[in-house]
Amino acid sequence: MSVYTRLDDSELASLLDEYDLRLESAQAAPHGIENSTWLIQARDRYQYPRAVVLTVFERFSEATLSPYLTLLSTLAQGGLPVPAPLLDRAGRSLRKVAGKPAVLVPRLPGQHCFRPDSEHCRQVGALLAALHRQPSAPARTLPDERARLAGFAEHLCRLGDDDRRHARRLLQHWRKVPPGEVLIHGDLFRDNALFNDSGRLTGVLDFYNACLERPEYDLAVALNDWAVSAEGRPVPRREAALLAGYREADGVYEPAVLELALAVAALRFWLSRLIGPVSGDAEGQGSKDPAEYSRIFGYRFEALSQRYDV
Repeated sequence: MSVYTRLDDSELASLLDEYDLRLESAQAAPHGIENSTWLIQARDRYQYPRAVVLTVFERFSEATLSPYLTLLSTLAQGGLPVPAPLLDRAGRSLRKVAGKPAVLVPRLPGQHCFRPDSEHCRQVGALLAALHRQPSAPARTLPDERARLAGFAEHLCRLGDDDRRHARRLLQHWRKVPPGEVLIHGDLFRDNALFNDSGRLTGVLDFYNACLERPEYDLAVALNDWAVSAEGRPVPRREAALLAGYREADGVYEPAVLELALAVAALRFWLSRLIGPVSGDAEGQGSKDPAEYSRIFGYRFEALSQRYDV
């Protein structure tokens, strides 16, 4: 992730000391756009190496973050490969760094896979099925994705005439689909998953778009990243693998709703990137390219319009 808040080694060392950790090295994480994140190598009180990740939140308040941290702890206890927040000496999972809320978590093993094959996609589908079976209670106080989408839709004026007209018709159809009560990740892109050298899924990151929604929407978000070509064109082999992994892990979805959700999710991330944070002070990736999701939306809407009146 990009770094907007700057911290020197002495500040990082002071924070780590509150967790009985000694700083060895730190670097800005190279992927993501919303928060400031450091990949840190440290040693614990017994001199064993510990890899941890510090995230300083640029847009969340402490009150907003609290239910997400509870969710992460619950999911970790449920056996999912997620980074539950570490506690400092005082038993706190949430700290203040440079006047902003911050969380320290263990660094899960593995690396991002930016050239996924069918097996990577199958495992992502299986992970989503496991997530969708988790209790929904921890997510009941989280923001509503439909409301978030409505907020993004206020920026449809940024689109061209044809795309704006298509988007409005699409959202009219989506509003007729009843919201779901399933816990979803909402942002399972390739830079939010980790795989080891054997190609096994070892971690899922960044649950700060988690909420209750239909499983088809979560599948659509994942498919639009894991199962498209560099040009944004859907790759049927990878799509089939992800959905097969989901079904094999007892996931259930409605194909007609998924087809609609694919276009809606593409529109959502196109709009969020158009209005996303861009900072000249950032170290790292900065804002992602909106044009990528403009192309994906075009393909998804075209496929949808061939079967439905949208």
